[in-house]
Amino acid sequence: EQPFRVLWLGRVASAVGDALVPVALAFAVISIHRSGTALGGVLAAFTISRVVFTLAGGVIADRLSRRTIMLGTDIVRAAVETFTAAMLFTGHMTILLFVVTGAIFGMASAFFGPASDGLVPQTVSPENLQPANALLGMSRNTLNVFGPAVSGVLVTTLGTGYVFSIDAASFVASAFFLWRLKVDAPA
Repeated sequence: EQPFRVLWLGRVASAVGDALVPVALAFAVISIHRSGTALGGVLAAFTISRVVFTLAGGVIADRLSRRTIMLGTDIVRAAVETFTAAMLFTGHMTILLFVVTGAIFGMASAFFGPASDGLVPQTVSPENLQPANALLGMSRNTLNVFGPAVSGVLVTTLGTGYVFSIDAASFVASAFFLWRLKVDAPA
């Protein structure tokens, strides 16, 4: 179904960058501060922010346009990853900036997830809902399997800043597809 195809393209575009970033993040943080504790702090900032805001993300996704929420969070995440890439390219990234950007990214992801999951039934007929969810899951899992290997190659050949740039571009691509998606706001 055409609306679901557009949603799927947006979610896959977003997931491409997400599958690459964990490896690059680890290398970037450790290159700045050679400490596993620093990496743990950065990952904790992301996770805590995501957990704290997920409930609010679900409530808001049930009341406002899910498409609009997803567009907004894609723009925020693209800005965060662009900033991170720029700071890595210029050598100005710090652990504190990683913590702040991780927390902002986690908050945006907390709003994106529930809106995205809630939008699927609005884009497919009831008889195609289960296959649609299966395709989304299979696509994400495939990217999660191959993404770290690709990221490792990119980090060693180009550097961590390029991986964050690719992630930023993936959010722009996702926003492009979501912009084309025509669905109604929830009742």
